[in-house]
Amino acid sequence: MLLDKLLFSDNVPKAMKKSLDLMSTRQSVISSNIGNLDTPGFKASEIDFQGQLREALGSKGQLNLQATNEKHFGPKNSNIGSMTADPFEEEDAAKSNGNNVDVDKEMAKMAENQIFYNAVIQLMMKRGSTVRASITETAT
Repeated sequence: MLLDKLLFSDNVPKAMKKSLDLMSTRQSVISSNIGNLDTPGFKASEIDFQGQLREALGSKGQLNLQATNEKHFGPKNSNIGSMTADPFEEEDAAKSNGNNVDVDKEMAKMAENQIFYNAVIQLMMKRGSTVRASITETAT
């Protein structure tokens, strides 16, 4: 069905779901960093979900299109489903006990992550209301 293809065949729902998954994992990593603030030798970790998402979508600041039919153009198929959280150790200066967790930096990252998470949730809700409106033929 044409309407089904138009509404549900793109990568947006997958990208939003995977973004929420990665941001949830990032929140756990940040919480772990804060929880180990006074642990000697602990090294803070981070997840670069935005970089991973850009890589999975195949766009490094540009729009890539792939011909699916000689008469049609559409977004390139991506590997969003195979994205995994890939934590890496931060290289901040360590304190005398070998711990490099900066509580102010971690709290700022936590606030930023929460803002992004809420924004994606709002986008998902708006997309749902748009789909609902297109089915019932009412204005959003």
